[in-house]
Amino acid sequence: MDQSENFEQDQGPIDYYKESIRLYYYNIVLHSYLERVNQEKNEIKSKLQKFQVLEDQESDISLEDKRKRNRRSAVEIPRSHVCTISNCNKSYGSEGSLMQHMKIKHGMVMNQDKIGQVLDQFRFQYSSNSN
Repeated sequence: MDQSENFEQDQGPIDYYKESIRLYYYNIVLHSYLERVNQEKNEIKSKLQKFQVLEDQESDISLEDKRKRNRRSAVEIPRSHVCTISNCNKSYGSEGSLMQHMKIKHGMVMNQDKIGQVLDQFRFQYSSNSN
């Protein structure tokens, strides 16, 4: 027996008209599906282009904002905060820097009020000794 004869025996004779209608219907469904997919693809492309334009604008703005800061050199910073520990001649431009020095080098942790009091005493002693 031939394969086509086996097919006809299993499912009966082929109705070519119905088969063509079925294939035509599947073709219409497939075509509408492809149109939807292409439409979604185009929408995604347009959103991506808009996003890239916004990203480029944002990067231009952020480059303008991130200009190099002009910082003072070490010579220009007045060193008014002096370490009060004997034989330590370090001086710093900010109270925070002095606090960090005292914590790291001398193991002393002070709150800012106490440092301010110590500095005031030191300044008073320094100014009265220089007179």
